[in-house]
Amino acid sequence: MAAMPDSQRSGPPARSRDLAVTRVVQMTEPPKVESAGAACLVVIVGSKIGLQIHLDRPVVMGRDPSCDIHFDSDLISRQHARVESFAGYYQLQDLGSTNGTFVNDVKVQHHRLRDGDRVGVGKVLLKFLDGDNIEAEYHKEIYDLMTVDGLTGVANKKHFHDYLATELSRPGVSLASLIIFDADHFKRINDTHGHAAGDAVLRQLAQVVRQVVPGGHLVGRVGGEEFAVALVGVDFPTAYQVAEAVRVAVEQHTFHFEQRRLPVTVSVGLATREVAVEGAEALFKRADEALYRAKQGGRNRVCY
Repeated sequence: MAAMPDSQRSGPPARSRDLAVTRVVQMTEPPKVESAGAACLVVIVGSKIGLQIHLDRPVVMGRDPSCDIHFDSDLISRQHARVESFAGYYQLQDLGSTNGTFVNDVKVQHHRLRDGDRVGVGKVLLKFLDGDNIEAEYHKEIYDLMTVDGLTGVANKKHFHDYLATELSRPGVSLASLIIFDADHFKRINDTHGHAAGDAVLRQLAQVVRQVVPGGHLVGRVGGEEFAVALVGVDFPTAYQVAEAVRVAVEQHTFHFEQRRLPVTVSVGLATREVAVEGAEALFKRADEALYRAKQGGRNRVCY
């Protein structure tokens, strides 16, 4: 079926909420208080995903093989950043890297790390864990790595596909809808503003969508800039309203990176299963075909 014209879109516009603005700051060293307990960094995005880095001594991260933590990426400088325990706390310091060091989407020179901080170097994302039971936290983080996308915080591809297949195979479940959407012209964002800007957009995009998708339904990242929403037990009219609410919320939201506004829209594909004989793979195929029609039809629209 063709895209529904703008005048016939029926979903109520979703209210977008401003998210924290990414900015460049120079953080001064905090007071030298407290005592540094057990701490580590865990790689949550990158080729060494799951790697646990104990911070019982100063650690230098970089592209040079001589670094304590070596990441083989042209986006990472030879000596990119250092983390060390300094008079009672853990401090991250950028070592004059080309592409910068980020903490929670903020570009920093010096930063006092706090439990849960997300450290970005190149395309690698690490999470700082600091607590009394570091092993328990680490194993929880590993479990999350099996089910959660480290960059955006929504379900990862495997978990989303497993969830949808399981739900559609349950006895008595015949009605389900699937939404697939991706960011329009996302490559242009990366090429113009850099990969850090692209990552920030994906994180903000996931947060915007989670605010408008009704509770109890799973949002997942199923590709580079592609996301999906599983609406088990939801009919087509309701699913269309959700799909349109996602589209409107993204269009109206102000995306930022380093004090720059980045306009973002999404193209959305929707498919509804009304008979139990259609499996998850077939439903995905129909929703993906609808997404393709949305992009071919001019983007920033819902097709089904």
